[in-house]
Amino acid sequence: MWFERAREVFAPSLTRRVLLALLLAFALLWLVLVGRDYVQGMALDTRRESLLEATDMLALVLAQEAPGAMMPALATSERLINASRRRNVSSQLEYPGDLLILLREPRSGKWLYASAGMRAHAADLLKADLAQVRVRIGGRAFWVAERVYPQGRLAVFEPEVGDAAVLPYLTRQYVAPLAIAFPLILLPLWFAVARGLRPLRRLADYLNRRSADDFTPLTMRLPYRELRPIVLALDQLLKRSRDSIARERAIVQDAAHEMRTPLAVISTQAHVLAGEDDAAARRQSLAALEQAVARHSHLVQQLLRLAALEGGEEERRQSVDLVEVARNALIGLSPQAEAKGMALELDSPDGLPASLALVAFLSILDNLLANAVAYGRPGGRVRVRLAAASGQVELAVADDGPGIAAEDKPHLFERFYRGKMASAPGSGLGLAIVWQAVRAQGGRIRMEEGLEGRGVAFHVSLPLSPVD
Repeated sequence: MWFERAREVFAPSLTRRVLLALLLAFALLWLVLVGRDYVQGMALDTRRESLLEATDMLALVLAQEAPGAMMPALATSERLINASRRRNVSSQLEYPGDLLILLREPRSGKWLYASAGMRAHAADLLKADLAQVRVRIGGRAFWVAERVYPQGRLAVFEPEVGDAAVLPYLTRQYVAPLAIAFPLILLPLWFAVARGLRPLRRLADYLNRRSADDFTPLTMRLPYRELRPIVLALDQLLKRSRDSIARERAIVQDAAHEMRTPLAVISTQAHVLAGEDDAAARRQSLAALEQAVARHSHLVQQLLRLAALEGGEEERRQSVDLVEVARNALIGLSPQAEAKGMALELDSPDGLPASLALVAFLSILDNLLANAVAYGRPGGRVRVRLAAASGQVELAVADDGPGIAAEDKPHLFERFYRGKMASAPGSGLGLAIVWQAVRAQGGRIRMEEGLEGRGVAFHVSLPLSPVD
C-alpha cells in the first residue's frame, strides 16, 4: 500500500538525522557569520576608527604640500578616495554615497575647504556636535570623525548605511561559499555514516540466519569500538536466556523425579483400597494415601512458589506489623512443636511496622521455621528474633538441634537438595525458596551457629521501607 511505502520512507533514519544536523550546523554558521559582520561593521567604534584612518591619510597629504597647493591636493584626494569607494562597492549593495570632507581653521573655525554641497547645509554643520560619531546633515545621517592637525580641523563624513541595505547584503554574501562547502562536507560524512552502519547490517543478517533455539555466544565481532557494546549486550542477553532455559529444564526434571515417589504411593494405596476387604488394612492404606496426597500437594505448592520467585515477578509492597506476622507464624506451627515437646520463642519489640513484600517475607519466615521445627531435637528450642537497624529488617531463626554437616552447607540453597543427615521428610525446596525470596527483595542471608553453640541460625537482612 502507498501509505506503508510512505511510512517506510519517512521512518526515523540515522542518515537523515545526520543530513538535518549538517543543515542546521550550516544555518547556525551562516547566522553567526552574518551577525558577526553586522556587529563589527555597524559598531560606532569601528566606523570611527575607519574614518580616523582617512583623516590621518588626508592630513599626511596636506603636510607634504605648500600652503597654496593644499586645497587642490585635498580636492584631488577626495576624488580619488570616492572613486575607489565606488569601484570597490559590491554590485549587490546600493552605493551609499561619497565621503564628505570639511577643513576649518583650528581657532576661528573659518571654512578652508568643504566638499560639494556642504555649504548648502552650513546651518546644520554649525549646530552639529562633531565630537559625536553620528550626526544629521540635510536630513541624512552621517558617521563622522574629526581631528585637529597643524593644517586645521579636519572632519570626514561617511553616509550611514541602514539595516535594510546591510542585512540583505551580508545575508547573500555567504550563500555561495556555504552552498559550495555543503556538498564537499556532506559527501565524506555520508560515506562515513554509510560505512559505519554496514557492520550493523551484517550483524542483523547474522542474527536472522541463526536458528531460533541457538543461544550460544555471538561469533561476529564489530570493528568499531562504539558498536562493540551492542554485541556484548546481546551476548549477555543470550546468556540470561540460556540460564533461564537451563533453570526451567532443571526444575522440570527435578520435579518429575520428586513427583514419582508420591504418585507411586498414591497409585499403590489406591490399588490396595480397591482390593482390600479388611477394615483396619483399608484405614491404614487410606492414611498412607492421604499422606502421599499431602506430600504431593505441598511439593506442587513449593514448585509454584519457587517458579514465581525465579521468574522475577515483582510483588506489591504492603504495610504490616512484622511482629504480628511472626506471632501468627509461630501459632501456626505450635501443634508440630508441641508434638515434639519444643519451645517456640519470639524476641522482638512490641511492634515493628514496615512496608515490604508480605508473601516473600512469609515464604522466608515459614520455611525457616518449618525446617527448625522439623529438624530440631525433641524437647529443644526455636527462637525467632526481629529487629530494625540501619534501614534494615533483621530476622533470625535459630534452633539448638543437631545442626548441619559441613559437607552439606555449600549445597543448602540448591533445589531438591537434602542433607545426608536429614531426619524428617521434605521436598528439599524450602531453603531454595528462602534464597530466592531474599534475593528478590535485595536482601542478604547468612548462616551461623544456633542457640548456645548448638544447631543452626539463619540471619536475614531485608531493606526496610517506612510505612506510608
